[in-house]
Amino acid sequence: MDISPPEAPPRDLTQAEIDAFHTDGVVRLSGMIDDKWLGRIAEGVEYLLANPTVLAQATALLGGGGFAGDAFMWKTHDGFRDFMFFSPAARIAQQLFGSTAITAFYDQIFAKPAGSGAPTPFHEDVSSWPIAGDQVCAMWIPLDPCTPDTAALQVVRGSHRWGRRYVPITPGATHLGRREELEAVPDVSDHEILSWDLTPGDIVLFHPAALHGATGTGPERQRRAFVSRWVGDGVTFQPQHAVLPLLWEHGLRPGDPIGGPLFPRVLPTPVPTETGARFDGPQQPHAERAEEFLTILRML
Repeated sequence: MDISPPEAPPRDLTQAEIDAFHTDGVVRLSGMIDDKWLGRIAEGVEYLLANPTVLAQATALLGGGGFAGDAFMWKTHDGFRDFMFFSPAARIAQQLFGSTAITAFYDQIFAKPAGSGAPTPFHEDVSSWPIAGDQVCAMWIPLDPCTPDTAALQVVRGSHRWGRRYVPITPGATHLGRREELEAVPDVSDHEILSWDLTPGDIVLFHPAALHGATGTGPERQRRAFVSRWVGDGVTFQPQHAVLPLLWEHGLRPGDPIGGPLFPRVLPTPVPTETGARFDGPQQPHAERAEEFLTILRML
């Protein structure tokens, strides 16, 4: 089937913004997501929080009540599917990387209730992921106004270039990713931390190898955030020791370029064999994989 190309962003990235991402590991892009897409995302977030999937149940088990969330929502909810294929996000990633191809990695939501005292500890993501390569980015999009003191994302400047990897900080499950080459996350208080006052429509575009975290929320407002993750050229599948649960069939072998029905290419054009089934309807996780995953979590 033919799929319409993604929308153009409201403006092109500047060279200064691209340089800031590569040098600092993070840059704020103001007003890059319009009200139409914000509405689709917010509607999807509220639906999924009220109708938790397997991965939402896992988030609840591991989060201890301090936050709620979900992942790979594009597989089960059409609003997130449409954001992946038709929003400006893929074109923003392509401008950032200057790459030929842009592939969707996965999406995720994080919702903290008002008055949550639960901070998100500083961590980096790539030690938990089944990939290798540097052309990787995350777009952290707030759905509620937030500040550095009320759960806006905070990133340790330049930490993506330290060449170090850290033990995952998933609550209650750090042993799932513990291996000898990983270090404990250091005290970041002596390092420069970048964060901004944010409003819906902003994007905090950051490198997932950078250390990042967030405070709890203020007493009067929740904080919902949507994260869309993308890869460019040269990123391969490397599942060794990965913590990220892959509950759908992906068809990849170690060393393969990232792609396939779980990680579909969006630019320059989608691949029909990767995308066709998803446009026929929602795709639920593989039942046996999902039950095995939940069984493990219940034992923690």
